[in-house]
Amino acid sequence: MGGTATAAQILIIRELLVAFYGSELAIGVILANWLLLEAAGSYWARKWAEYSRRHVTVFAIMQVCIGFGCILSVLFIRSFKYIFHFSTGEILGFPYMAIISFLALAPIAILDGALFPFGCRGLRQVSRKQGVAGRVYLYQALGSFGAALCFVFWLIAWLNTIELASILFILNCCSAYYYLSATGQANWIKNSVKIILLLLLCMFFLKGNSRLHEFSSRLLWYEHDLQATQNSVYSNIAVISKEGQYTFFANGIPYATTPQPTALIEEKVHLPMLFHASPEKVLVIGGGAGGILSEILKHPVKSTDYTEQDPLIITCFEQFSTPLTEYELHHDSIVIHPQEGRLFLKKTQKKYDLIMVNFPIPSTLLLNRYYTVEFFRLAREHLAKNGLFSISLPGSETFLGQEVKNLNQTIYGSLKEVFPNVRILVGNENIFLGAVQKDLESISQKLLIDRLEARNISGGLITDWYLRYKIDQERFGPLAADIQKVGQQRVNNDQQPTAVIESMIFLNMISSPIFADFLAVAKNISFSACLVIVGIAVLTMIVCQFRSRKRPYIMASIFSTGFTGMFMHVTLILAFQIYYGYVYHYIGLLISLFMLGLAGGSYLAMRMSKPLLAPVEAGIVIHAMLVYAFFAAEPEGLFISSLAIYVFSFISGALTGAEYPLAVSRSSQSDKSVSIISGKLYAVDLIGGFWGAILTAVFLLPVMGIKNALLLIIVLKGGSLAMACIGEKNDLKASPINLFFNI
Repeated sequence: MGGTATAAQILIIRELLVAFYGSELAIGVILANWLLLEAAGSYWARKWAEYSRRHVTVFAIMQVCIGFGCILSVLFIRSFKYIFHFSTGEILGFPYMAIISFLALAPIAILDGALFPFGCRGLRQVSRKQGVAGRVYLYQALGSFGAALCFVFWLIAWLNTIELASILFILNCCSAYYYLSATGQANWIKNSVKIILLLLLCMFFLKGNSRLHEFSSRLLWYEHDLQATQNSVYSNIAVISKEGQYTFFANGIPYATTPQPTALIEEKVHLPMLFHASPEKVLVIGGGAGGILSEILKHPVKSTDYTEQDPLIITCFEQFSTPLTEYELHHDSIVIHPQEGRLFLKKTQKKYDLIMVNFPIPSTLLLNRYYTVEFFRLAREHLAKNGLFSISLPGSETFLGQEVKNLNQTIYGSLKEVFPNVRILVGNENIFLGAVQKDLESISQKLLIDRLEARNISGGLITDWYLRYKIDQERFGPLAADIQKVGQQRVNNDQQPTAVIESMIFLNMISSPIFADFLAVAKNISFSACLVIVGIAVLTMIVCQFRSRKRPYIMASIFSTGFTGMFMHVTLILAFQIYYGYVYHYIGLLISLFMLGLAGGSYLAMRMSKPLLAPVEAGIVIHAMLVYAFFAAEPEGLFISSLAIYVFSFISGALTGAEYPLAVSRSSQSDKSVSIISGKLYAVDLIGGFWGAILTAVFLLPVMGIKNALLLIIVLKGGSLAMACIGEKNDLKASPINLFFNI
């Protein structure tokens, strides 16, 4: 049950990241839908499981259906664009993400939620021990950890998604068959499961899965001639061809075209190169092959280092080469580093005359890593005397729309935090030049034309006439000044990715204007306003606990812990992407650590002599404070940062897992009602997790930033802790302090 759910989660998240163009914030939407559907399934099945006479048969049938649902979900994700006539390059807005992920997850998540109360009923029937719901929760978490671990370190590296989904189907059929055999029920269903197993094994060994994988991959790219698709630790890489050109996609985003149209790259290369008197050492980060490197070679450079955010892209460039890419990738003065650009800069000691960044707009956290103040500081450390930094964004030569202007202002403000001198070269792509010592504004048209002639560059777009046009301050000065307006810049940081919000608004204005308007309003909500709202909610909760004769603190604790647990889970996943960039591969490990924590916390909670919630609530508050201190310290060491994220994921899972069995114990009057109570509390837990995931993805992290969001969580759980102390003090007639020593 737990193993299938987690393995299916990993597969579906990876597939949806490709379908949703790599937007990691979609992870929050996906997890929110998963929890909502599981809550619905658990709540729906709670009474059915308690009173059904055929609960063993129903449990086995559900297991088989979940296995089949994994394959159906993957096929749906790969074919929905074909079914609903979406263009393969069309940006899908937030509502589409929510609806598509809801439909893709429904066959698995509803049934998985329904299995929980049925599992409680089945275990209660064969075991006389107390705490049935807690043990089912524990076994589910252990299965989740084992499945996630197998996927990360073994299966994902060797098998495609359809093959993995088929293995899940086979394992579920085996589990259902064993369960039916052990209970001696429903022979006709047992025989049916046996037939399904034989058919699946035949299809697996006759390579039917590989054919289905190839067919479904082509459906995802139904408008194009798909040449190859392959997974790396950073993303899914797909290659399509048309009229002698190859276009490379990273998680569905057009990343590079070889050969590139010359007019699109000459400005991007020659203008920054001409602004430097003698660019001998150049570093290109991203998208260099297919034209940029060859244009750089027209200048008197001695060496050019070239890195990619995903080294697999370089492999694909070589596999699907053109005469131009062959020339670039094998030129003596070009050194290719199969290493992510930010990591390369942290390890190298070299200094460069020009560092050129060439990526799509920062619409994802992976891409945003190259547009933040932290990255700009890292690049500045590797600039030689009079060195230049270059990056580009969408622009216009006539009028800047508000969305484009906001995005440009965000990056300009971030550059100004690092580089004293920043010059904007206005065009259909605005080129931003940053320098430490050089006065960029003093470089004239004549000086650039003299350098162009001295380097004997001719025959393309960049001519002396074009330079006069491009550096015309009367024509383009007002547009540049509009971007440079004082007080309009919003700084883009690793932990507060404002450029991602601006990029999402820009991309959603056509496909999802309502969501774009929501983001435009949300980004202006202040932290102080949110703090007041959360504070009022907390005070209301505490007053309700004082005045109520019932136990509202149990539901409040379960809901807020579900919310906080999923907030921590999503935040740590996205933080891993911010710092390292390869969550696409390691999301399974982060999920497995969270699930291992759930198992450990559940086990320890069941061994407590008294089921008290207050100590766990206090632990969650302390944990949130420690996570805040970690992000506030902004550690530089890669190993220390990754280790801390792993440890925090485990602890977050442990604290979340400990609370559920304790809440069930405090709510249950007898084991006869365990299915109903466990199903109800499980649903509340999942609904809290739903809101935690969705708000973290679309508001708390991108708008508030990691540190401010953690402060809000600390206040929220502080209120929940106060409620638990008051409620359990009344229940046990003990002082709040004694509650922590009565375990």
